[in-house]
Amino acid sequence: MNFQKSFVCAGLAIISAIGSSLAPAAAIPYQGDTVYKSTDRGNPVVVFSASPGSRIRVNLGSSASTTARVAGACGELRISVPASGSFAGLKVDGTAIDASTLPTQTLPSCVSGAFAETRSANFKTPAGQIIVVGKTPNSAVSIELPQPTVATVSVNGCGFGVLRARTGSTLPATFSTDSTSYTMTALKSASAPPLCRTAGGSAAAYIPANWTTTP
Repeated sequence: MNFQKSFVCAGLAIISAIGSSLAPAAAIPYQGDTVYKSTDRGNPVVVFSASPGSRIRVNLGSSASTTARVAGACGELRISVPASGSFAGLKVDGTAIDASTLPTQTLPSCVSGAFAETRSANFKTPAGQIIVVGKTPNSAVSIELPQPTVATVSVNGCGFGVLRARTGSTLPATFSTDSTSYTMTALKSASAPPLCRTAGGSAAAYIPANWTTTP
């Protein structure tokens, strides 16, 4: 892949390919878009064009998170309200639980392995905690609850940041930043992401020679 020097974030650059210089650039869009996709070393990436030194919070949707907890002496499992505020997708020992259909009841005391008041079905407390009943006392119980996944993209001195998939995962089909949503299939596709090289306190950006440009 041939690259040509196109933007410099500190100082002026001489572009050997066209024999002229450009003023410092604040960002590096692709065909006018500040968010676009590309492939780096065979892996899909998303490039964000923004002010040098800024940080972009990217919401990647939710991913399943599985933990194990120990049931109480009465076979009850207490699940507190998650940070997201939603129990959507909750599964206990592989069984889905719809929190919206659970009755609201108080959690009675447990006396000698039995509730002081009968609780034969799952319920939620007035505080919003879900109580799953009927488990083996003091046994491990599997809890699966999707958790929001957020990535922070740091924008380099050349005015772009790159979002890469985490090890063992892939980039989602959709993602969002603040109130703006994006779909991977709808993003413009650059042949390769730009490069940024820093020397002597100056950051020089390079774009692939076969990038097309807009007026």
